[in-house]
Amino acid sequence: MLNTKVKDFMQRKLPNITPDTEMTSAIAELQKFKLLGAPVFDEHKSLVGFISEQELLKPLTQSSYFCDGVVKVSQLMQTNVVTVSGDTNIIELAEQMKTGKPKNYPVVDGFKVIGMISRADVLKALYDNYISCQTH
Repeated sequence: MLNTKVKDFMQRKLPNITPDTEMTSAIAELQKFKLLGAPVFDEHKSLVGFISEQELLKPLTQSSYFCDGVVKVSQLMQTNVVTVSGDTNIIELAEQMKTGKPKNYPVVDGFKVIGMISRADVLKALYDNYISCQTH
């Protein structure tokens, strides 16, 4: 477990959400990938933001009520995104996650997003290690 890295447990397939993605398309992408949030990319696949269900709730309820407007991800996304390197030790990330938010981290190599890791992924890594310790 000492050498287990984030890249060993991260999700590699991510939705393609850009600042120009319409809100309902972003929701559909999150649901398709079973994610609570996802990185937002520019045309070079560089990280420019993060969109989560939380940011989508308010405008969706307003748009559903008034049945108006097209809302773009750029209007809703967070731009101050906490990221993690694929080489980060899984225990270090688990320690960070114990304090609360965020629950999902884009995994980056420089400015390029190479995956995403969630608290559930970290929990699985720790669980797998714990179970393997019990069988030895």
